[in-house]
Amino acid sequence: MTDRLFFDTNLLVYGMDPRDTTKRAASAHLLKRAFGQGRMVISPQILNECYAVLVHKRRLVSALEAASYLATLYPACTAPLDAQTHRAAIAVEARYRLSWWDSLAVASALQAGCRYFVSEDLGDGQTFDTLTIVDPFTPHAGATLALT
Repeated sequence: MTDRLFFDTNLLVYGMDPRDTTKRAASAHLLKRAFGQGRMVISPQILNECYAVLVHKRRLVSALEAASYLATLYPACTAPLDAQTHRAAIAVEARYRLSWWDSLAVASALQAGCRYFVSEDLGDGQTFDTLTIVDPFTPHAGATLALT
């Protein structure tokens, strides 16, 4: 299976969060498999949100540690974040009534040609055009994403 998988910020954060070992392990497994298969996609927005959460909001790691961690994910940062993404996000927000930041991420994932958006925050099974949300912490996630 070669479906591209867009990962939400929370999955990247769990990769560095020692407080929830279950979610950390599950996230690490999915990220490693998707990255290794060349199917992981993120956008600059996701990198920026993750950095802000790790360093400023939750203070889980130092700026240097966060930068080092996120640098390993740069090859997966292939989703666009430009004027076209902005226009598409406005349409997503109007059509689906999502928050602005979720609309921007969904628009970016759609532009990158992703089939699945891996997130625990957007409602498992919900669809946005050709993009389907998969909650990574449901029993079926690994099989749906072909990452078991």
